[in-house]
Amino acid sequence: MQFSASEKRVIELLLSVAEYDVAGLSSAEIAQRSETSRSTVDRLCKRLGYRGLKELRRALLQESQGMRMPVVASRAEAIEKADSFTEIAYKVFHSASVRSLRFADLLSQSDDLDRLINAIRKAKSIQVFGVGGSAVVALDMHQRLMRLGIKVSFSEDHHNQIAGASLMEPGDLAIAISYSGRTSLTVQAARIARDRGATLAAVLGLPGSTLAELVDIPIILPPGINLFGADAVMTRALELSFNEVIFHCLAFGNAEMMQKVSQIEEILRGQKGF
Repeated sequence: MQFSASEKRVIELLLSVAEYDVAGLSSAEIAQRSETSRSTVDRLCKRLGYRGLKELRRALLQESQGMRMPVVASRAEAIEKADSFTEIAYKVFHSASVRSLRFADLLSQSDDLDRLINAIRKAKSIQVFGVGGSAVVALDMHQRLMRLGIKVSFSEDHHNQIAGASLMEPGDLAIAISYSGRTSLTVQAARIARDRGATLAAVLGLPGSTLAELVDIPIILPPGINLFGADAVMTRALELSFNEVIFHCLAFGNAEMMQKVSQIEEILRGQKGF
């Protein structure tokens, strides 16, 4: 593919800028810094096969080395034998915080969060899939959406997940949760839902995984924090935090949903033992 001189300047700029700095650059800023025009930036995105700058950003991020590196990259931040208990605590929480901020950066670089929220709002019904540790996250997502008055289903029994997937129709939404993106039972349910015509979203950690290739709306988590024994726990915490993001995105400014949340909480408070 041949590029014009102005397009080459845009490409050189994008490849020279740190991956997370790209998220803060608008097409106008890219045009200014590369001494081109916004139309050149937009034209280049389309020539490369992307609908716009957001899609190009996401592709650059997924292929970047930084996305594939663990958050803890230096020996100074890794837990060592000589560390005190308080130093270990600091490093664990610091690494988790950095990973959360990286996730926020990833979300800001694409329109996938917007697409997921809109898909949830428009869906006739929603099925959530997840097994093993991901089932905890799936159950939490189910409970949060249900309290907003959304028609949503989840079962910890895999056979029930398959049954639910087989009954899905166009206009429905399936949300699969699997950090590896390769959990066979979850992939099976997701594939059935997609074949039935449902929109498929997924919360996962590997852009090139089997599940990632199936989905319409991918929510990509950043890589692990490289702390012994902590990755799985921190991944679940990050996924649960994302459920909180979804809840607030849906509820914010929606008086009807907030009223349903208050109604449910009031009823539960009146129950013995709550």
